[in-house]
Amino acid sequence: MYKIAISLVFILFGIQYAHSQEMAFEKEIIELSKAKWQWMSEKNVDKLASLFHDKSKFVHMSGTWNKDRELEIIESGSIWYKHAEVHDVVVEIFGNTAVLWNRITLVAHVRGDDVSNEFTVTEIYKREESNWKLLDLTFSKVRDTHKIATKANPENQIIELSKQKWEWMSNKNIEKLEGLFHENSVFVHMGGSWGKDKEIDIINSGMIHYKKADIHEVSVNVIENTAILLNRITLLAVVGGNEVTNPFMVTEVYKKVNGEYKLASLSFTKLSEGDK
Repeated sequence: MYKIAISLVFILFGIQYAHSQEMAFEKEIIELSKAKWQWMSEKNVDKLASLFHDKSKFVHMSGTWNKDRELEIIESGSIWYKHAEVHDVVVEIFGNTAVLWNRITLVAHVRGDDVSNEFTVTEIYKREESNWKLLDLTFSKVRDTHKIATKANPENQIIELSKQKWEWMSNKNIEKLEGLFHENSVFVHMGGSWGKDKEIDIINSGMIHYKKADIHEVSVNVIENTAILLNRITLLAVVGGNEVTNPFMVTEVYKKVNGEYKLASLSFTKLSEGDK
């Protein structure tokens, strides 16, 4: 039990650190993208040359070209990106790669005339050592009513799935639980630790009847295909024919398998009455 608890602590610290780092990267990319529009407006080719990856590509309505050509266009004023008004921004981090989508109204000076267009711009960045480099900048012309799809919110999905789990456990819905529990799942109770088959048997037989879980606090960290949910609950259960009520911090680990989250671990840590 002690080794399992220590392992879970290290897992949680690692996931929280990774999540914080991802959030920091997202903020860094958003600020870098804003700075890029400013540098393009100012024709600051020195800053842009440092930002653009040597193998970067730029996709416009009129053609696609590389770093040297884009810098030449900006410096000469062939296209002058006078002002980019940013309306929506969405960022996804994939390891050392970041993809940013922003919906903008771009005022540009092209062939002697100012033109204004609505674009969704896709920017792909690659982290090399400690710096982000722009790999791709693609302009897609859109209507002014266009909206960028918001990021999927797996946190809410996990919270709802956890709530359903307590209901299925209360109702002894074995079919649903068998579909939710990972084949290699582990369940850590005050009385011992066991796998999926025994947990299913315990619930089905009524050896432990999870009658009602009052959920007080929930937090979720999602890192790639793994999610850690912590919920502080008051659990009313029937154990050995007797009703008992205990406060617990429950740690749930979910793994995404073939597009669905599976419960890989469920651990109960009993709290004192004063713990929050």
